[in-house]
This record gives sequence, C-alpha cells and structure tokens, in this order.
Amino acid sequence: MKAWRIVCKSHDRDNCDECLILYGDPTALSPVNYPHVIGEFETVDILQTGKSIARFGDGELKLMDGRGYSHQNPSPELAEELLKTLQSPNPNCLVGIPTMDPSGPKYKTELGHGWLRHAARFMRILNPAVQYYSAFITRPDSAPWINCQEYAEKISRLWSDKEIVIVSEKKNSIINTAQLSADVSHVRCHRRQAYESIDALERSVIKSERKIALLSCGPTATCLANRLSARGVQAIDIGSAGGFLYKLLKPKS
Repeated sequence: MKAWRIVCKSHDRDNCDECLILYGDPTALSPVNYPHVIGEFETVDILQTGKSIARFGDGELKLMDGRGYSHQNPSPELAEELLKTLQSPNPNCLVGIPTMDPSGPKYKTELGHGWLRHAARFMRILNPAVQYYSAFITRPDSAPWINCQEYAEKISRLWSDKEIVIVSEKKNSIINTAQLSADVSHVRCHRRQAYESIDALERSVIKSERKIALLSCGPTATCLANRLSARGVQAIDIGSAGGFLYKLLKPKS
C-alpha cells in the first residue's frame, strides 16, 4: 500500500515515488498512512512508569542512509544499530519519532525544510507493529506547547530527588538543570565521534550503579538508551533540552 498520495507537477501523475525521494516537494505531498504518534505530555507520562526513550530525527535518518551528520561520521555499525533500535527496540525502551503534527511550526516551511519532507523516508523503515512516541519531548522549537512550567515540572520529576548519571560533554546545560533537584554523577563523552566510545560509555553508566541516566550525546544517545534499558537502567535521550528547562526550573529571584 502506498504511504503517500503524490501529485507530481513534472509528470502529472498521482503516484511517483521517484519524484518524492529526489525532490521531496512538501507542497505536493499529503501523508495518509503515517503512524499515530503519542504526544509529548502523554509520552512523559509513560516515562514516569520507568520506561526509557530513544529519539530519532533527521540526523539519525541521514546516518541510517549511510551519510554523516553534524559531529558523527558515517558508520555501518551505527547505521545498523539505529535501524535495529527503530524497528525492534527493547520492550523497556520507547522509540520517539517526529509526530508530523500539522500544528507544529516546523511541520512545513515555505522553503520546504520542515519535518514533512522526511515523512516518506521514515515510512519506508518504520515497523507497523511498533507504537511510536514523540521525539519532540525535548524540542520546543518543534512542539512549542512544551515550553511551559507545567511541562518542565512534569519531565523533571523523572530525576528530581534521585541519584542519576548524565552522559554528555564536559559542559552541558542539562547538568546544571538536573543539579537543581538531583544528585548528579557525570560520564563525559567526546563532542565528535561519540559512537566510537559507546561500549565504554555503557560500561561507565553501569559502573556508576545509578538507575536513571540522562543522555545528551547525539545519535549515540539513541543507541545507548536502548542498550541501557536492557540492563536495568532507565535511560532518557534528553538531547539539548537542558537550556529551555533550566530557564523554567531555576529558582526565581
């Protein structure tokens, strides 16, 4: 079954996957079978039960396509592990993907750079048997409704008054944010090519003996969250959420 109905301006045909992949014209697309994705607030509610989450965005898509992204070079091993996490996650790990919510500011842009242009590529590799959750739990740029006190307090309850470990670069805003309410241990990762050290990062988290891990290490966090969830650690792929959360959670002067 086709995942998209496409009106191809150049061929004047109703179904042209080639044009979709080559040009990704979001003005010509209408998603019909993109899976239902659980929203941001509901996703955090489920995380409160102890589940982990691994999040996917355009960077992970590029890496699965065999291309590099930002601070991570292409890697067949990384591509394979990302695809396995997306399609067959550990039962204790939720998988976050873009919601394709039309009300989001980055759903579709005039220049065609919105999330909609990635939808068909996701559709080709998603597992219909997997329930997917929002990757935007850390992205107020794509889900601006999470940029509020209620949401900040909700997600911070995942680590408040607990002993946690953070995997990130030496300086990362999530460290300051978590230290507002948690006992924080830190595992430092490299800014570039972090996946090359994923086995060592996994061992360090386990050695810390802390049962909650916040991961801010790019696509490596996606794979690491799934790994740790299988080893009794609740791992949250927190991305770059520390900045907006700190503004909402810091003590008011």
